[in-house]
This record gives sequence, structure tokens and C-alpha cells, in this order.
Amino acid sequence: MENQYDHNPYEQPLEEPKRPGFLTFLCVLTFIGSGFSLLTYLLIPMFAQTIIDLLHNSSYPESMIAIYEQTAATPIWQFYLLALFCATSIMGAVYMLKMKKIGFHIYVISQLVQMAIGQFVIGGNYQPKWSGLFFTALFIGLYAIYYKKFTHLEDDQQVVE
Repeated sequence: MENQYDHNPYEQPLEEPKRPGFLTFLCVLTFIGSGFSLLTYLLIPMFAQTIIDLLHNSSYPESMIAIYEQTAATPIWQFYLLALFCATSIMGAVYMLKMKKIGFHIYVISQLVQMAIGQFVIGGNYQPKWSGLFFTALFIGLYAIYYKKFTHLEDDQQVVE
């Protein structure tokens, strides 16, 4: 039986912050983009040589074939490292769907590391595209708009005294 003195009438129950619809839309776009990239980075090492063989037997220009040959020469671990950070981006978006600040931090770090890996580790095989830089900055900026509405991860835990 509940004691009448156990309840504090001034205590407000913790409420989940309401998730804006546009934030949900951004997260879905992140799931699609990062999910596609994740699959691509996992599948490229497996099928790169097959794709090159098909291109050599077709009428594609040599310049396009050379790009795929450079990609195929990239060590497999670099693709798997990029795949790991794509998965981390997805994890950040999941936390942002749950309105947690840690998700924003995970997402931003993951995106910046992916760009750095692509530029410095893979090096000559990866040339940053202005569109990629633009969309990365755009998504980080749009997610940052909602940052103040996000809560800390610890806020889910009820303090029992």
C-alpha cells in the first residue's frame, strides 16, 4: 500500500521531449545515406575485380576503368574502416531520434573521421567532392538546430533516494 507521505506533489514526472518531424526526416535520410554507404564499403572489396572485368569487356572509357582499378587497389581494411564509421553515423542518428545529445556528438565525429579517412588514409584513390562536403556540413548544421532540445543520456535514469 502506498503511503501518502511517499509522494511529492511538486515533483514533475520526466517527459520525453517531443521529437520534431523534420528531425525524424533528417534521421531517415541519414539511415538511407549511411546505410547505402555501409553496404557499398562492405561490398566493394568483394566485387571490385568482377566489376573491373565487366568494364574491360564493355565500351566504357579507359578513364572510368582506371578509377575503378585505383579503387580495387585500395587495401580492404580501409573500406572496412569506412564501413565502421558509417555504422557509427547510423548509431548517432538513432540516439538523435531518441533526442539524446550524445547522438549529435557521435554523428559529427563519425562524419569528420570518414572525411579524414577518405582524404588522408585512402589518399589518391579518394578525392573529396564538394557536394559531399556540402551535404556533410548541411546535415551537421541542421542537426545542430535541434541540439538544445536534446537531453543528456543520464537524464533517462531515475534517481532513487
